Amino acid sequence: MKLNYRDKIILGILLAFVILLGGFFLLIKPRYTDIKDNQATLENVRQEKKEVDDKIAEIKPLKENIKKTYDNAQTLADDFVEYNDIYNGRKIDQYMQHFAEDCEVKITNLSVAEPSTKNLDYYFFKTNIVGEELLKQSDINGDKEKMISEEKAEGDALTARNKESVISASYNVRVEGDKENIWKYFQALEEQKETMIIDNVSLQNVVISEEAAKELADAAAAAGAEEEKANAQITISLYSVYDMEEPNLEAD
Repeated sequence: MKLNYRDKIILGILLAFVILLGGFFLLIKPRYTDIKDNQATLENVRQEKKEVDDKIAEIKPLKENIKKTYDNAQTLADDFVEYNDIYNGRKIDQYMQHFAEDCEVKITNLSVAEPSTKNLDYYFFKTNIVGEELLKQSDINGDKEKMISEEKAEGDALTARNKESVISASYNVRVEGDKENIWKYFQALEEQKETMIIDNVSLQNVVISEEAAKELADAAAAAGAEEEKANAQITISLYSVYDMEEPNLEAD
């Protein structure tokens, strides 16, 4: 069949359209799909990068918080007796010996309890309302019950708090010496900086008034005897904690 000029033009256009359409499906569409896939991958990578950047940004303040927590723990631990000073009875005796030597009192009796763990109680005033139940029964308008709750709120809150455990050791000692030196011994115990509590004190041959002291001295002189030395029986609790290991903030 012989094609005229018009048919040739139409056929040429059709062939060009087919070639363009084939090129689109064979070349352009796969590339377009690849571009869309790459864009999706790029978006995922950007999101991952943002998450990594956010985590990196959190590292510095996190390190600062860890360092601050460690420093606060060390400050608290500084108030306690060093563990290496009281880890057994012999070390406790060595640690406490200088108080007697510095104050020139003589230790005449000594007993030391080996260290053990102990819960620390909170020291606070515990409100005790006499006849509390009777008071509640007389409370018609609820005012008294409100007053009771307010009075006991602080003590109840502290009672409910967890009690922390520490290392505790007991030091029971009898010291003898001049009255002034006995007072110096007490003062030295009071002024030392570590966590140490005097639980019990018993005094003998110690008088507060000068008149009574003079009477004792005169009586001893009249009897031809030396004035008896003052002595004190003291029970002391010492408290310690383990030092926290410094955190390694440069670890991988």
